[in-house]
Amino acid sequence: MTLRPAPPVHPAPGRRIAVFYATTFALTHAVTTAYRLQGGSWHSLDTFLVANGIMLIPGLMALVFARWIFPEPRAATLGLRLRPNRWWLFAWLAPPVLMLLTLAVSLLLPGTTYDPTMGGLGARLGFSEADGARLAANAKALHLPPLAGFLLQGLVLGPTLGAVGGLGEELAWRGLLHRAFISWGFWRCTLVTGSLWAIWHLPLTLQGYGYPQHPILGTAVFVVYALAFAPLMTFVRVRAQSVIAPAILHGTADTTVLLTLALVRGGGDLTTGWGTSSSIAVLAVVDVAIAVMVRRDVRREVS
Repeated sequence: MTLRPAPPVHPAPGRRIAVFYATTFALTHAVTTAYRLQGGSWHSLDTFLVANGIMLIPGLMALVFARWIFPEPRAATLGLRLRPNRWWLFAWLAPPVLMLLTLAVSLLLPGTTYDPTMGGLGARLGFSEADGARLAANAKALHLPPLAGFLLQGLVLGPTLGAVGGLGEELAWRGLLHRAFISWGFWRCTLVTGSLWAIWHLPLTLQGYGYPQHPILGTAVFVVYALAFAPLMTFVRVRAQSVIAPAILHGTADTTVLLTLALVRGGGDLTTGWGTSSSIAVLAVVDVAIAVMVRRDVRREVS
């Protein structure tokens, strides 16, 4: 009689998810705290570099947990299906449309004007005038009208460098966590993963990241924004059957976001630009369309 090795003992699914999230949250904010203690600031150009590094932590932790903690195959656990489809293209082209609509809504608000000089860019992000001038100079170096330059920059960087950072987050939110919660249904999965995604950011927003003038109110706005954006992320994840599509969507949104911030004079960090009430209004319309399509899909499955 040969003795077979005992199968590995894995914690209960709920416990695995809790340990994964707690570990990811703690590691992320240990890194951000160390950065701040070393004199770092969320109101300088270093923000972009540091933020991109931070974005990789959830994905790296998802890879670790998928390899050693979760019993299912890694590709299935993380949603790593590498065959492109039309939803990858949709994920690439949707963010510029969302940004243009957000820019339009921002310009409808009282006291805002279109500003192709990008003169208020530093103040809008809480950067120094020198940092704002450097950002504006980088955009002008493309020798295109500012609107076209930001669009081109975002479309080039979005599915390449932007998608790397996007995948760093999405392996966790629309990868591992999506796999854990999608059996609850589209909307419950979206609510849970969107909430965990938002909460992961809160120590940063409370320090003024993204909302330099109103860190506390900005944190509340960010939570609403994340919950409004989450249905689109889940929808793309489900339709593409791959975490790569939401990673492209996430990355391209990040690389086109300056389009909504740099070209508006007036307004504020709660109302104008992506991640504010203007983008929430745009995403609310998108969510209604998604609700109609999800309901239609459910009816087809029932019939």
